[in-house]
Amino acid sequence: MSPATATAKATTESNNDAAAASATATTTTTKTTPAKSPTSAGATKPSSTPTGGNSSSTAIEFEPPLACVRRILKHALPSSTNVGKDASAAFCRACGIFVIYMTACANDFARENKRQTITANDVLAAVKELDFDDFTPQLTTFLEQYRKTEKTKRDNKAAAKAADEQHHAAKRQKLTDESDQKDKKSSKEDEEEKDEDDDKEKEEDDDKEKEDEDDDEEDDGDTKGEDDTKGEDD
Repeated sequence: MSPATATAKATTESNNDAAAASATATTTTTKTTPAKSPTSAGATKPSSTPTGGNSSSTAIEFEPPLACVRRILKHALPSSTNVGKDASAAFCRACGIFVIYMTACANDFARENKRQTITANDVLAAVKELDFDDFTPQLTTFLEQYRKTEKTKRDNKAAAKAADEQHHAAKRQKLTDESDQKDKKSSKEDEEEKDEDDDKEKEEDDDKEKEDEDDDEEDDGDTKGEDDTKGEDD
């Protein structure tokens, strides 16, 4: 049995009297070391694993929210069972002690593996170390379901992100196609307008050339008439 286990059992026995004495009082004030990021249950991680005989004086006191404990009791006990206020306070105290020592034991396994992060496997090992093997199947099933749910959430998020990106890509492609069509249409109109201008300019040149030819023919006719008249005079 690890030092954390022995400490857990010894301190649990020493705290039974304290829990009974504080059962009639309101929920005790949580005494924790200053921490910036509490855990999801409202507890703070122990700064170090309680070891040695003075662990009871250095252990962090913690109690989960009374409403959560009452909800658990309501689901776990028959509907005909009533739980008094003092019993609810005692349950809160017991839950806090259990969480603290479970955390300390799991932290021991993490340190043995030279890790600073407690994993789910460390928690399962702590459960076994503290002789709570009966809970292992339920915890394993819960862990599998939790991981499956998280994986589904990640897959759905990734699928939604991919669909959103595809939607934006299709929208951008549509805008690009519309812009290309608009540019093609504008270019075609410009070409048609240029062709019309060229045709018009060509017609004007033809008309001018024809007028010049007519003028030349008139000049030739006048010159010929003058020559004829001059010949007759001679």
